[in-house]
Amino acid sequence: MSTKESGGAKVKLGRRFNRLFAATLVSSIGTGMYAAALPLLALQSTSSPLALSAVVMAAEIPWVLLSLHAGVVVDRLDRRRVMVWADLGRFAVLVVLAALILTAQVHLVWLVLAAFLLGVGQVFFDIAAQSAIPHLVSRDPRSLATANGRIAMADSNGEDFVGPPVGSALFGVWNVLPFASNALSFVASGLLIFSIGADAKSKEKPEAPRKSVRSDIVEGIRWLFGNRTLRALATVSCLGNVAATAQFAMLALLAKEVLELPDFGFGLLLTATAVGATVGGLAAGAASKRFGPGTVMLVGKSGVGAAILVLGLVGNSWVAAAMMTVTGALMTAEKVVVSTLRQQIVPDDLLGRVLSSSRLVVMTGGPIGAMLGGVLATVFAVQVSYIVSGVFLILVALAFYPVLNNRALVSATENSA
Repeated sequence: MSTKESGGAKVKLGRRFNRLFAATLVSSIGTGMYAAALPLLALQSTSSPLALSAVVMAAEIPWVLLSLHAGVVVDRLDRRRVMVWADLGRFAVLVVLAALILTAQVHLVWLVLAAFLLGVGQVFFDIAAQSAIPHLVSRDPRSLATANGRIAMADSNGEDFVGPPVGSALFGVWNVLPFASNALSFVASGLLIFSIGADAKSKEKPEAPRKSVRSDIVEGIRWLFGNRTLRALATVSCLGNVAATAQFAMLALLAKEVLELPDFGFGLLLTATAVGATVGGLAAGAASKRFGPGTVMLVGKSGVGAAILVLGLVGNSWVAAAMMTVTGALMTAEKVVVSTLRQQIVPDDLLGRVLSSSRLVVMTGGPIGAMLGGVLATVFAVQVSYIVSGVFLILVALAFYPVLNNRALVSATENSA
C-alpha cells in the first residue's frame, strides 16, 4: 500500500504494515459486530436499562483497570505475539458465548463477563498495534502520519460503519450468527498478524535486570508527565473527550426531540460521522505535511467545537448530518496527528507504557463529559449541552496554542530525534 503526498512523492508502507492494516480492519469489523449484537442479545433476557448499561460499561472498564499493565506487557514482549494472543483470547470467548446461545444458557452475568473479556482483548490489541507502527514503517513523519491515517480509517469503518449494521442484520437472521462470524474475524486477524514476522522487541537484553511491573508503570507515567508536549497532548485530548462524549451521549435525544428524526435517521447521523472519519483518516497525512501538525490539530479542535455549536443552534437534520461528517473528519485527523507525534517523541522501549498512560488520561474525560451533557440537558435543554461543549472546545484550542503550535511541535520532535 502506498499513497501520494501533495508533492507527488509516494510513501510506501510495505507488506508488513499492509497485513497490520488488514488485521485491524477485520478485527474492527468484528468489534463493531459484537458491539451491536451484544445489547440485542441482552434484550432477549431483560429490558432493564441498568442491565443494558452494565453490558456496555463492562466493555469499557478494562481501559481503566488494565491499560497501564497492558503497556508494560507490550513493551516487554513481541508486540506481534501480544496481538495474536489478544485475537485468540477473543476468539475463545466468542466460541463459548456462541455455545451458550445454542444451548439457551445465556444469562446477563455471562454477557457482562463476555463484554469485559472482549474489552480486555481490545485493550491489549490496540496498544500493541499502535506501538508496533513505528517499527513497521519507520519514524519518518510522513510514513507515520499515513500509517496512522490508514489505521484510524480501518477502526472507524470497522467499528462504526460496517460492523454494527452487519452484526444487527445477522442477529435478525439468527442470533448466534454475529458472534460466530465475529469469532472467525478474530481468527483471520490473528493469522494476518502472525504472518508479519517477529518483532524487534523480541530481543532480550540480559545485561539489564528486569524491573518490577510497578516500576515500569511509574516510568511510563513519569515520561508522559515529564515531557511538556506529551503532557499537553494528553490533556488536550482528555478535554476534547469531555466535549465529544457530552455530544455523543445526547445525540439520540437531539435527534428525536429537536431534529424529530426516526430511529433510522439517528443511525444515519452515526453513519455520517463514520464517513467523515474515513475522509479525515485518508487526508490527515497530506494535511499535516502541508499545513503542519499544530495547525491540523488546533484548527481541527476549534472546527469540531464550531460544528458542535452549530448542532446546538440549528435544528435542521441536513445541517446536523453535515456537522456530524465534519466532526468525524476533524476528530480523526486530530487523532492521527496526536498518534504520529507521540510515536516520534517517545523511545520505542517506552512507547507502550506512555501510550497506555495517555489513553488512561484521555479516558477519564468520557464519564465527565457524559455526566456534563446529561446535567445540562436536564437543567436547561439538550441544545445547551451542545452550545456549552462547542464553546468549550474552541477555548481549549486557543488555550493550548502556545504549546501545540507548529513551531513548538517541530522543536519537540527535533529534540527527541
